[in-house]
Amino acid sequence: MAVLLAQPIRAKPWSWPPGWVDQEPLLERQHDGLEAYLVELLSIHGPMHPAWTAAEAVAIERGCRWLSWDLRLQLRLEERWLSAQGCLCPGHRGLHRQAVENTKAALLETSGDRQARLRWLLALQSWFTNHRHGPDATAYGIARSNASAR
Repeated sequence: MAVLLAQPIRAKPWSWPPGWVDQEPLLERQHDGLEAYLVELLSIHGPMHPAWTAAEAVAIERGCRWLSWDLRLQLRLEERWLSAQGCLCPGHRGLHRQAVENTKAALLETSGDRQARLRWLLALQSWFTNHRHGPDATAYGIARSNASAR
């Protein structure tokens, strides 16, 4: 069985786009990559997936940690760019901070427990989707408006 997992799209700090017009598509691609990564992890944790070998379990644990790391990096980059556009409110930043803290705690609490990890991944997917189409969509719209006004 092939285990894991395509790497999410990461911004290269040496080639960050200078303006929102180019930053937004990169953030959206990162969102898409994180969502796809979550779907893959959910599939592997699902009840229809066979039991894992020890090597697969290690690779899957590493994949969950990559997801956590990449989510944290994506949220930090998004905060930096939204802040530069003048549209990152403290509440939005607080939602990011809470998601990162929840993710750190869940990684520790669910390690070695496939069902608990599945529940956490489902909750993270729900948060991510709601956040992307709620607070992020609002902030991105404001950033777009601010960028076009400059």
